[in-house]
Amino acid sequence: MTDRHRLQRLVTLGTTLALLALLAWSAPSARGSAIPEAATPDCHAAEPSTAGPAGQDPPLRGWTKHSDRFPNVELLTHRDQAVRFYDDLVKDRIVIVNFMYTSCENICLPIAQNLSRVHAQLGERMGRDILILSLTIDSEVDDPSVLREHIVRNGGEKKGWLYLTGDYDDIDRVRRALGVYDLDPVIDADKSEHSGLLTFGNDRTDQWAALPALMSSEEIVETVLRITRDASNTPTRAGRGG
Repeated sequence: MTDRHRLQRLVTLGTTLALLALLAWSAPSARGSAIPEAATPDCHAAEPSTAGPAGQDPPLRGWTKHSDRFPNVELLTHRDQAVRFYDDLVKDRIVIVNFMYTSCENICLPIAQNLSRVHAQLGERMGRDILILSLTIDSEVDDPSVLREHIVRNGGEKKGWLYLTGDYDDIDRVRRALGVYDLDPVIDADKSEHSGLLTFGNDRTDQWAALPALMSSEEIVETVLRITRDASNTPTRAGRGG
């Protein structure tokens, strides 16, 4: 399979998974989750949460919004800082999430380049109320030092863009909670076939969706800002001139 055909296949898969994710999120769920009530630190210098003993999730609570089904696992940033996925990264923010690995030879590089354009177009909001979270699916190799080397090779660190590693099973729980997996377990187990999909949402408004990561950066930014806008920024019919 040529690189071009592989990219086309992955973009198609990403589009399909995006639709599946949207359908899954539109359905109610009675499943509990591990989301504690904890303060959210500054997004550019996150500190670990005191959610409970190492390796354990906090007590479950009833499902009330989409992010309640996100596992609140402990991860490591590329700066070697321990963070909780929900408490320290998602809570009360807009996040754009993708999955990658540093030795990826096909879709990861064009996705990273496209995300760099998305980052530039989001401007001052990056690191203020919007984060890009890139989680490695090859955590046994991609420790923080390897992630830092990868960042240097790809243009350097950018404000509000965190690369994350951690226990493989924990990252896999996050990936599945976000709907970013293939229904065929053989394909899903092959990291070279991972989907080119961005999941994004606003934890405050509980609006979540997904898009192919190789859409034009302008379309991604427009869609992210439209879907994640706060109610106070939503124009009324009268505000549109009728």
